[in-house]
Amino acid sequence: MKKYIFLALIVILIGSGYLFTKSSTFKKHTSNISDLLALEKENDYLNAKMGNETALNAKNIELGVENKELKSLKERLNKENLKYNTAVAVVTQRDNESWNSFIYINKGSDDGVKINTNVITSQGLVGKVIEVSKNSSKVDLLSAANYTSYISVQPKGNDKLQGLIKGADEKTGYLKMTLFNVNDKLKNGKIIVTSGLGGIYLPDIEIGKVKDVKIDNLGLNQTAYIEPLYNLNNIEYVILLLSKK
Repeated sequence: MKKYIFLALIVILIGSGYLFTKSSTFKKHTSNISDLLALEKENDYLNAKMGNETALNAKNIELGVENKELKSLKERLNKENLKYNTAVAVVTQRDNESWNSFIYINKGSDDGVKINTNVITSQGLVGKVIEVSKNSSKVDLLSAANYTSYISVQPKGNDKLQGLIKGADEKTGYLKMTLFNVNDKLKNGKIIVTSGLGGIYLPDIEIGKVKDVKIDNLGLNQTAYIEPLYNLNNIEYVILLLSKK
């Protein structure tokens, strides 16, 4: 719209130059038009420059976040390499319909990946491998509402208080942990880790933080709601714990 108004102004100035002015006045109008064209050109240049700078700043922020993530991933990899044979994988696909349930990664059987291989981020457990091909795998996320297996868990540093995690609350995304003993006292803020029982998950892998604990109306079951430590919406790289050393 602004450009149309600008062009109309030029036409008016040119018309007034030819119809109502002397030659010197027309030259003045022509000069004014040239100035206006120059100003518009400069304005377009500045807008483009500002746009490029904004895009560049956004890219720098994005790279900074990615570099921080890669640094954390490297630190976690160094830690896990003391105990396990590992591989780093890139998330190659996520479907909108199953966003909270599955991810696909670029490592498969040729890299030593097997069914039930534990998958973690720098923050903690993400899930386990449920399908494997030569060069890719499908990972079942802990955050899936219908997660396919129970995880035996316990508060970090306390093997006397144990429970099971299976699935997540669809509204909050918090993992649901059922405590074995309804009389157990579990406080908000406690970090929950894998117990290593059950044969699928390796021990002492961080899962999340207790956000709430509720007892049902009959007083028979106690459920803790666990906020995952990893960012569900930003999983780009994962570590595969292939086997013990």
